[in-house]
Amino acid sequence: MMAGVLSQNTLANNINAESIAAKRIAYYLRYCGNLHYFAAIKPYLDYMLEQGIHENFLVVRQISAECSQLQEYIDYTHLFTDDCNLDSYDLVLTPTFLRAEECTNKTRAVQIFHGMSDKPFTYDRDFSNYLLCLCVGQRQVDRLLQNECNHSMRWSLIGYPKFDNPPTQPPLFDNDRKTIIYCPTWRKQNISSIEQFLNNLDVIDEITRDYNLIVKPHPNIFNPNREFYDQEIVDRLHRIPNIKLIRSGNVMPWFAQSDLFIGDISASGYEWLYYNKPAVFLNPQPGVLQPSTDVSSITYLWQCGDVCNDIQQIKRLIDENLQRDRYQSIRESLLHYSVFNPRDGSATKRGIHQIELLLHSSQ
Repeated sequence: MMAGVLSQNTLANNINAESIAAKRIAYYLRYCGNLHYFAAIKPYLDYMLEQGIHENFLVVRQISAECSQLQEYIDYTHLFTDDCNLDSYDLVLTPTFLRAEECTNKTRAVQIFHGMSDKPFTYDRDFSNYLLCLCVGQRQVDRLLQNECNHSMRWSLIGYPKFDNPPTQPPLFDNDRKTIIYCPTWRKQNISSIEQFLNNLDVIDEITRDYNLIVKPHPNIFNPNREFYDQEIVDRLHRIPNIKLIRSGNVMPWFAQSDLFIGDISASGYEWLYYNKPAVFLNPQPGVLQPSTDVSSITYLWQCGDVCNDIQQIKRLIDENLQRDRYQSIRESLLHYSVFNPRDGSATKRGIHQIELLLHSSQ
């Protein structure tokens, strides 16, 4: 499904079938610490590396020791470069939002997005200068098109590549207890529940007496390059007993091991919908934020589970939702609105098709 002037037929007609020369592809992460960006580009990068046709570059503003130390980069460190002249590449795939100083009107950039956020600062941006936006689903398109400057953007619905072949990890727990996963979002704009969580260790203790608990914060929580980074929060997380603390750009391996999700305004809640299991939302602003059916609301996802306005009640809500799941139908409805063909395993293939059309087109 296409929109704008960049139709598939137009592109296909412009492809020179004999032109299969290698192209230079930049995967622009900006910083090594942006692990969620890497998780978003990894399905495309892995495909391109397997094909062995094009040159692939992981582009960051500064190559640091972190590039080689982080587990997720182990097989990719040789691809890193700090050559940030984005116009020197045939195509730039980016899950971040390019800044004016990072690109020109000649930059051939494809926006692949790094999640399915409800947060407005994604949709307030101008995407009309991108060569193409690879959109996850109709909800994302509807939100983007609410912004007048995006009425002329070029987009294609492809689905969510992270759903195609979710990676696995060894089980974190060796017992028969149910596993809870807590995924607080980034602290920007006061929409994270992480400090509420850290200030109620008695509640954490109550949960871990009956359940396994995984805590998987937004990767920026661990990223000192970010404006709202707080080392004290990282230190406090590491001091919590009886939990498994995860730093990763991809939450899917740990979702697969979990029975119930606790979120706030975290976009990872949309990834949780893939498994259609119970969710509880910890309100970071009790008395202010409410569940909403308005697609432009930051709490649109809260239709999919009970909302906890008092953290002292969250253990009770966990118990109740594991015993009786009342939100299965609405979760499936929101999943299919949010993700094009969410479980057909072909999102990466659709995205690659659009990328290849661009690589071999002068448009």
